Amino acid sequence: MLSATEFYEIPRSLEIVLWIEVVVYLGIGIFELFDDFIVKPRPWMTINGRVNGYIRIKDTVGHKMHAGICFLLGFIALNGLLEGHVTRFELELIFVSFAILMPVIIASLLPGRLTMVILLTKPEFWLQGVMFFSFSDLIRPEVLFLCVGLNLWGVVVYAFHTRKNLFKPFTYAAVRADCLDAEGEAFTSKIDKMAGYKVTSERAN
Repeated sequence: MLSATEFYEIPRSLEIVLWIEVVVYLGIGIFELFDDFIVKPRPWMTINGRVNGYIRIKDTVGHKMHAGICFLLGFIALNGLLEGHVTRFELELIFVSFAILMPVIIASLLPGRLTMVILLTKPEFWLQGVMFFSFSDLIRPEVLFLCVGLNLWGVVVYAFHTRKNLFKPFTYAAVRADCLDAEGEAFTSKIDKMAGYKVTSERAN
């Protein structure tokens, strides 16, 4: 474990992780922080023939919170690359940032093939794995336990809330029906492709 004031020279493996964070998270963070005049309201925000301002502002708050986390994660990575080294606290911030994002992803897993599609296409899944495997010995054990606990919380929410309350039954057909109502046919067809779902004339009727 690093001491509180010790510098850790960045090895190639961590350098790769940091560059991915800069490109992905700093890029997302900057874009989402300043996309106010670009983002269009989603179909589900329309009630009684007009966009509901309350629903849109609630969605914007969550959107900007996501932007803030991404920006900070990318900023920490960029600072480490520019300095050529990181401190224990910077490493812990990277661990905790991933551990905050991962429970949301785990708790949002959808049935069938979409489970693996969601997991394998999220950079957090891979980057957190690399950090745990390669650098967990450099941070404080209590911070490591916190990160493990946050991930396990995502599993608990998935098992006892998502699967039991959000979709009944917990099948792609139920997910698809809600998605169709909320987003429309064009968006749902993209989800169908990821899920390996074939729309037949019988199903369409």
